[in-house]
Amino acid sequence: MNNENLQPIRSKEEAREKGRKGGLASGQARKEKRKMRQILTELLERRDEETEITKEALAVALLRKAQQGDIKAFETVMKFIGDLPTRAMQEKTDEEIKKNPFCLYK
Repeated sequence: MNNENLQPIRSKEEAREKGRKGGLASGQARKEKRKMRQILTELLERRDEETEITKEALAVALLRKAQQGDIKAFETVMKFIGDLPTRAMQEKTDEEIKKNPFCLYK
């Protein structure tokens, strides 16, 4: 954010009004997200041929994103296949890297 563009709030009433508008916008955004989540859940829970094709298409798209380097997509794929490292494994790896930073290049 550019601090030069910020305008100071002149009164309590102005602050209250801006806060009210922000709260209303936030509530509307949450409502839209909840509705989209509900629609997607209902569509994915259907038991028909078309839905199975949709699920496969989503899985393929997710895998492609992961292959293109999208870290979130990669983590999601790894989570689904049960291959995410445990916290203990992660800490052990971090400790090994601290001890020998060149172990990454072997």
